[in-house]
Amino acid sequence: MRQRSGAINPAQLVIFAGMAILCVVLLANAYKFFVPSAYTIDKTDVVEALEVMKGVSPLRKNGVPLAQAESLRGGGSSRLVVTHPALDGAFELATGKVSHGFVAGKLPLDKMLHLAVNANEIVVTCDGQPVQAVLLVPRTETNPLRVDAVSPDPEVDIVSTLFTNQTLLPAPAGKTTPGKFVSNNGMSVDTGLDMGKTGAVSLGEALELAFTIDPLSSAWVEMPRTVRLQHTAVGSEDLLLGILIPRTTPGTGPYKVTMFGEEVASIPRK
Repeated sequence: MRQRSGAINPAQLVIFAGMAILCVVLLANAYKFFVPSAYTIDKTDVVEALEVMKGVSPLRKNGVPLAQAESLRGGGSSRLVVTHPALDGAFELATGKVSHGFVAGKLPLDKMLHLAVNANEIVVTCDGQPVQAVLLVPRTETNPLRVDAVSPDPEVDIVSTLFTNQTLLPAPAGKTTPGKFVSNNGMSVDTGLDMGKTGAVSLGEALELAFTIDPLSSAWVEMPRTVRLQHTAVGSEDLLLGILIPRTTPGTGPYKVTMFGEEVASIPRK
């Protein structure tokens, strides 16, 4: 008996279903490849953290991050922080990057055609409770790290204000001398004075603090309330981000990172 032309061959149905599943898997993998994670964590370390000075800013006047080679601005609201790997360190430091594409999908462009990222949109929790984490942006140009020598009080020598009145606690144990700190674990921060250009385009020279740190340490600036990322049309960049978490944080579960109301990463306890 001849098979009707409209009938479905079971063997063809099995082959079709298999091909459909394969296509779905391939498309999902391609999506993951071309659309990066919202927040990619490169590594997590146990560290000690030192507040070197207060009142700095890693931003230009328009809110866009300074180039790494530029001197940090004085008169901001952020803290300059140095971290150093230490088995007995009081903090856990997760470092990674926030995808520009993810941010662009969450925020409209502002009047300057930038994406204005508010630090309040980045939240860390543990067991459902908020964690007092410190958001940090890295300074990779540390040979030396330069900061405008702007004193909050013209009558006070700015070098004498370094490493004092710590608000990032607990501070590392070590020895402090004028302009220099050495921790028991080998962190070293040494201060010099130098002259450098003012602004991205040199408008003259200004006095700068020049910090030299040991090879194992890393320099950071506390993330300002708002950081503006350039739009794709003018050259986009991911937001490099460090999350400094006190190891005394209550709870037992991992740290959850939420950005714009979406959970984007999980950081295991160390």
